[in-house]
Amino acid sequence: MTFKQKFGIRCDVNGRPHPLAFLDCRELNYGQHSVLPLHPFRLSVPETALAGLLDGPFNSFIQTCREDDLRYEESDLPQLMQAGYPDITAMLAGHRPLLAEMLDDFMIGDLMGAIGRASGYCRPRARYWGDVEAADGRAYFTVNQVEKIHFADGQVLFEGQGYYGVYLIWLTHGKRTEIGA
Repeated sequence: MTFKQKFGIRCDVNGRPHPLAFLDCRELNYGQHSVLPLHPFRLSVPETALAGLLDGPFNSFIQTCREDDLRYEESDLPQLMQAGYPDITAMLAGHRPLLAEMLDDFMIGDLMGAIGRASGYCRPRARYWGDVEAADGRAYFTVNQVEKIHFADGQVLFEGQGYYGVYLIWLTHGKRTEIGA
């Protein structure tokens, strides 16, 4: 299997390279039991690429936290408030444990989506409700849980478990009428 890794990003599943465009994150029940067999993965993202991949969602998340903290006069992430709501570059420079926690708890899906888009994947658009052809039928390696995030040699390393399978999004609302029915 040949494929091009983008921006120095690399994903290995069971010790073998995995194409980045076919990498995703479990949206529902993230981190919970999977009926599909789990396989170890290791994702390596250069620190220099992290900001480019996550600037938009990260800044939006930080702004939401800031507004919520002001509105409710308390913070769900007091370490973030105490740090002064830094951007991702400042987090890499001085708040790595907090950044690792935020990536795992709030941003892992954003990161996987950004890596997929940077690798050239674009989800098909449905033409009508129930459009099976536009269902996203890529054979994903789906991250089920990140167990460890650490920083080494200019890389952010994500290690955990995931599963192979086909991830289909079936649009079930609405009704398509058949000709002659």
